[in-house]
Amino acid sequence: MATGTKNDKSQKLQSRAPHEVIDAMEKVKEPGESTGQFIVAALKREISYRQRKLARDTGKDSL
Repeated sequence: MATGTKNDKSQKLQSRAPHEVIDAMEKVKEPGESTGQFIVAALKREISYRQRKLARDTGKDSL
């Protein structure tokens, strides 16, 4: 039975991506790596990058 889009550990998201992005992702995924694993890893890296950028930018404002 389906549990819906949200449970205690995760939330299901839906998104559309350009064909060229999907093709590039498929070319660089590690053997045995699922699309979901790839996307979660990419999201974590992007979140970390933006948090560091925000901290850097915010730090400059306080000088």
